[in-house]
Amino acid sequence: MALKEVRKTIDEIDTQMKPLFLQRMECGKHVAEAKAQTGGDVFVLERELEIIGKRAGDVKPEIQEEYRTFLRHLMSLCRKYEYELLPEMQEKVITAALTAAGLTAETEHSQVKIAFTCPKETSNLNLFLNMTKLNGITVDALNLTTEDGVQKITMILDGKVTEASMRCLLCQIGKEADDFQIVELVNHTRKVGI
Repeated sequence: MALKEVRKTIDEIDTQMKPLFLQRMECGKHVAEAKAQTGGDVFVLERELEIIGKRAGDVKPEIQEEYRTFLRHLMSLCRKYEYELLPEMQEKVITAALTAAGLTAETEHSQVKIAFTCPKETSNLNLFLNMTKLNGITVDALNLTTEDGVQKITMILDGKVTEASMRCLLCQIGKEADDFQIVELVNHTRKVGI
């Protein structure tokens, strides 16, 4: 097949995928509405792993990992949308993290320093970094160390905890990563190291 024909086929596939994507996001809206009523978690790792396993089981081995990655990113993007629709959940996660650190959202700041952990074998760090981009948040600094099979991540994010995009991101990381904490609210005139 000539390159021109391949590109035409790709365009046709993308056109067919668009309404399915929009339908998927509409379902995500309904999930968020249900979660708002029940208080349930948006992210349920066991369910996600089960779904990915079932859907990827019949994919050719040479592209199976790519398909699994596609599904993980699609699910993460849908969860991002769901977290946007759950301001009460955002408030709960952020208030708990600020209280644990002895901080308040009213503290003058232009950056948020956070820390969390992920098991090295199943790390979703790449998805969290992707979420920063999707929320329009810039990572100013990042530090990663691994100890006893656990990744310890510290990030400095540009923005304030009162901004909608930051609240959505912090909620998603707070609900999906282990040991999440807001370490410091950084005043831009006084940068801190990681």
